Amino acid sequence: MDSLSLEHFIHAHPLIITHLTKLFNLLIRHGYVPNLFGEGVIVPLLKDKNGDVSSSENYRGITINSVIAKIFEMCMLYKFNKYFYSHDLQFGFKRKLGCNAALFGAQQVFRYFTSRGSCVHIACLDARKAFDRVLHDQLLSKIRQRGLPECFVLLVSNWYSKLKSMVRWNGVYSSAFRVFTGVCQGGILSPLYFNMYVDDLIRNLENSGFGCFIARHFFPFFVC
Repeated sequence: MDSLSLEHFIHAHPLIITHLTKLFNLLIRHGYVPNLFGEGVIVPLLKDKNGDVSSSENYRGITINSVIAKIFEMCMLYKFNKYFYSHDLQFGFKRKLGCNAALFGAQQVFRYFTSRGSCVHIACLDARKAFDRVLHDQLLSKIRQRGLPECFVLLVSNWYSKLKSMVRWNGVYSSAFRVFTGVCQGGILSPLYFNMYVDDLIRNLENSGFGCFIARHFFPFFVC
């Protein structure tokens, strides 16, 4: 969007650190981001080359955002990392964890109970396109409940009020359109926002008393 790439910053003069530091501190202090931070370019990638290339369902979009915005998000993550926690039974978007770990844990729970003559009933929730369906006002509420500073809440609110995207296809760009739901595609903090958004789902189920217990450890379900 701004004709800048990561290499520009890697090979820039060290003085750029001073300029970025001043800029980022001002953004946090005033709860404001440039309009460019909210703009993204969606590049459709074909999922199955043998499938229907004319079907939109056979493509997944990769969003390209401002490199400066991503550097800023990494700094935000470093500064406010202690607030971005989630339940131990959330396996998505965590280092050294993922679907394989979740499936292995579920398999062991099923094997434990079925080997003892019990039945295990499973209820599955299809979270397809869940990233795109996050409500912004609810996300801001979750962020505020975590105890993050108000300047951070105002910053995210301002950022998400400026979300716009356009599609690039064969070098041609579509008109820009507003994005009213979903976390910012391609953002560094977006997976953490999503984990924060759905975290209460696991905690509410845990408090309900439903689920499996093994040696007093609760296994309501696994998210990946």
